Amino acid sequence: MNITFKLELNNRPKQDKTSSILLRITQGKKLKRISTGIFVFAEHFNKKADFGKWIRRSNPDYSKLNSDLEKKIKEAKEALSNTNKTINNPSLSRIISEIRFKDTGSFIDYFEEKLVQFKNTKSISYHKHLTSKLNNLKEFLNKQDLLFTELNVSFLNRFEAYLMDSKRDKGALNSNSAISNLRAIRTILYEAIKEERYEGKNPFYVKKLSEFKVVKMKLSIQEVKNLEGLELEKGSSLWHTKNYFLFAFYAAGTRFSDIAQLKWDNIQEGRLSFIMDKTEKGHSINLIPKALEILEQYRNPTSRPDSFVFPIFDSWVKDADLKTLQSQIGSKNAMINVDLKKIQKLAEIEKKMTFHLSRHSFADILRSKGASVYDIKNLLGHSDIKITERYLKGFDTETSDKALNEGLDF
Repeated sequence: MNITFKLELNNRPKQDKTSSILLRITQGKKLKRISTGIFVFAEHFNKKADFGKWIRRSNPDYSKLNSDLEKKIKEAKEALSNTNKTINNPSLSRIISEIRFKDTGSFIDYFEEKLVQFKNTKSISYHKHLTSKLNNLKEFLNKQDLLFTELNVSFLNRFEAYLMDSKRDKGALNSNSAISNLRAIRTILYEAIKEERYEGKNPFYVKKLSEFKVVKMKLSIQEVKNLEGLELEKGSSLWHTKNYFLFAFYAAGTRFSDIAQLKWDNIQEGRLSFIMDKTEKGHSINLIPKALEILEQYRNPTSRPDSFVFPIFDSWVKDADLKTLQSQIGSKNAMINVDLKKIQKLAEIEKKMTFHLSRHSFADILRSKGASVYDIKNLLGHSDIKITERYLKGFDTETSDKALNEGLDF
């Protein structure tokens, strides 16, 4: 019986408004649909287009996506051909099974495919994070491919050992950084499972990813007071950096990327409201008097609602593309961390200061003062309380220190 393959768009879009492109397989009056794992906005798809031209040119990745879809149809036809060699007049379900359980799928190709999708649906920082992990994986593979069926516990163990090898060109990663790379692989594999692109064995049922507890650096209340009392020349680079750091601390540990992009219209009636750069979720914080005092040092009659609060960027940056903006954030953060090392010495603080220390210090001081994990979660802008619990794990050394001292006091 004649079998036909066509592409169509799922009529139930996801939250990000993209829809899965489905491969519709028809056998007589029967038909089934399976996901190709490729997601686009509805306006970018033309189901009536000629073969290989389904994705419109308005999609920046139209050429690659059309090529990928051609490949999907070719693989489906090959699966049908293979089934016909062994089974006379195979059922539609048997053909679907052959397509889904195809063992030659490239995990690397799928990873790259997801990065194209995430470029439009996830934050820049998340896309950058996964891209760096894919680059580490490619480095390990040394220009070789990795099939889904080769992604087993043995492979994961070898990759983990490679990342922690001191002879590695880029240097050895610590245990938690190595695990972060494995977690990225797990994320992509679970996407493939969810999209029914892979239905084989899951190596992460055996390979558990447990992080080692790390004692996070944070400032004590006294060290924060040392910073507050530090006299610096007004308008100097160090003076500005001290203000940025303390404002971030007072504003519930707001990240540098958000501090750098704050505009005056983000501040209304004593509240700071903005879209977090890392998560792309809205966040609103009540500003305490100390934070408002810092803002007043930067407010002037010419301040426009769409102008930056702090003089971290040049004015042209607000109109820059995302890639340029991300580069500027990284560059300015590095410069400010250099200033923080100088401030650290002037304030007689022995701990290594980086901008992110403001976030650690805020969270730990609230924890030590008895604030609930739920309140800390909301103030930090975490999406899940489990994230906050893991975040706070590295701070609480006082309780165990006290138990040790009291236990051996005899």
